[in-house]
Amino acid sequence: MLYAILAYLGGAESALGSLWSRVPTIAYYGAVAGVSLGTLVLGVVWVFQRDMVYPAAFPAQSRERVPLPSQFGMPHFDDIRLETPDKVVIRGYLIKRETDDETRRAPTLIYFHANAGNMGHRLPIAKLMYDRTRCNVFMLSYRGYGLSDGRPSEAGLRTDALTALEFIRSHPLTANTKLVAFGQSLGGAVAIDIVAAHASEFAGLILENTFLSIPKLIPSVLPVLKYVTFLSSEKWHSDSAIQQIAGVPILFLSGLQDELVPPPHMRKLYELASRNADEKRVAVTWEEFERGTHNDTCVQPDYFDRVAAWWERAVASADPYVPTGRLGALEARASVERSDGDNIYHVESASAGRSLSDAEKDSAELASQVRRRAQA
Repeated sequence: MLYAILAYLGGAESALGSLWSRVPTIAYYGAVAGVSLGTLVLGVVWVFQRDMVYPAAFPAQSRERVPLPSQFGMPHFDDIRLETPDKVVIRGYLIKRETDDETRRAPTLIYFHANAGNMGHRLPIAKLMYDRTRCNVFMLSYRGYGLSDGRPSEAGLRTDALTALEFIRSHPLTANTKLVAFGQSLGGAVAIDIVAAHASEFAGLILENTFLSIPKLIPSVLPVLKYVTFLSSEKWHSDSAIQQIAGVPILFLSGLQDELVPPPHMRKLYELASRNADEKRVAVTWEEFERGTHNDTCVQPDYFDRVAAWWERAVASADPYVPTGRLGALEARASVERSDGDNIYHVESASAGRSLSDAEKDSAELASQVRRRAQA
């Protein structure tokens, strides 16, 4: 058969020569196809990388109504709409103590959630923190998450966090409270970033299962992309940011069975923070949970006991907050909504110079009007 084919092509020498002459052409088109395919893959990675980093911001189910704190036994709250400097409206909850005086005296926890879900999905965790540490809790859904407008990005989330911090420091009940940042996974990167930029505003930082940076995380999560990490527009360089934090106690909560963020990332962050803490004489605490995975570390035995013990040592015993004057100048455009758990009533912002008691009176009056209309 081979002999017949070669004879048909004009003999072995002629056939081989013909094939050899085509090698450059075959190689050329092969190279072009390979480069084209590679470029296409890199283009897809570049275009859709934010969907990979912030997946819960895009599905339709993430835009469903967010549960209210009152559904989890926290009836004293404001449902907040904040407009960021780049004109994006984000949503948040300010969960307060039973009275204004208690709220002013209590520390405030600012909760930065992970990349899945929205702030409503973390209300059970917020409730445990609220009860165990006797704190106020401020939660926000990043842009594109929950009922917040916009699309997420590193720069956008950084702006959202700063807007939330400015609101807390402008609100008459929380302006002078001790402030603790709590971040899980992606939220840990957001928390590290805001505390590094405004360390003097914070009395503590709590981190759970967060990473060194997005480029350093990619090889573990998507090994096929390990050679193109340079394309990542989302960086979140927590490994460098955490070294800029001075004078703030840090609690590390690490699940040793974390299948998404390799536990060595947390250990390295701890080592970097410890190096800086030694120089500043500030406590950095490590707590590990042998069976904790990425999403269930917070339900491991003793998790909240350890958090409460650290809180007592690092936060409750810390000196009172001394206003720095660097924040708290948020404009009155921030609007507050009052809720009784069933209906939401729009009232003037408490940060616009009115007392919260006045706002609550307006809310009660509106609620009464609604009930009267319903009975008529």
